[in-house]
Amino acid sequence: MPPIMLGHVPLPPAPLYATVAALALLALGTLLRLPRTRRRQWLSGTLVAALIGARLLYVALHLEAYREAPFEAITLWQSGYHPLGALLGAVAWTLWRLRDLPARRIRLATGALMACSALWWGLNAWQPLAVEPPSAHLPNLTLNALDGTPTPIATLASAPPLIVVLWRSDCRACRRTLARLTDIKRDATVVTINEGQTLLQAARYLDARHTAFTHDLRDPHQRLQAYFGMPALPLIMRLDAHGRLRDYQAGEISTAHLMRWLSPTT
Repeated sequence: MPPIMLGHVPLPPAPLYATVAALALLALGTLLRLPRTRRRQWLSGTLVAALIGARLLYVALHLEAYREAPFEAITLWQSGYHPLGALLGAVAWTLWRLRDLPARRIRLATGALMACSALWWGLNAWQPLAVEPPSAHLPNLTLNALDGTPTPIATLASAPPLIVVLWRSDCRACRRTLARLTDIKRDATVVTINEGQTLLQAARYLDARHTAFTHDLRDPHQRLQAYFGMPALPLIMRLDAHGRLRDYQAGEISTAHLMRWLSPTT
């Protein structure tokens, strides 16, 4: 999903759009004419139930990934929420919390939830605040591998999936992304490209962690980072057999997201 850029920091858009939907629910909640305390309890409980429901359904649909990285289930700042789970959680809380009200007011509350869910879905589909996606193809550029071998990156496309990662060793999210790629055992072509660091810095980091991918390249002048227009790293891209960009993630990526990309059927 394209990020929202706050200066040089990429932010995932889903939480911001969820906040817009939550504010809409706050406004619609006044139609129920509940006492202020009860309305506040209903709204706060609805938001928590939606968050938990969205996460639980996503985890249930990606159990294999979360078995490999169970603690990621509670890293709520990462991607991994299902809108249907959010709606089910919010409706369940509403039906229980407002169970003593007349059926008409419960229907109003449920209708407000569905309207706000549709707003959230629409914002995520429209992406009004997202930046332009990066170029759809790898450039005609030759980079050196860590052993000094010249490698034209436009020729790296092979049978999918092909994953390209732009990274730096002083970037925490980059380090976590490389660690996740190392832990996931899949038949995939993974190309890592170090941006703007020396050969010693890149090689020392990978050697210290006994990490090696299909191709480990260097881009000391950060030409790829400029080409794709991403001021912050990491940038993780999934390309097809013709070198066309199919999906990308700016910033840290979850194990479940990576496993979905690394599946040959995706």
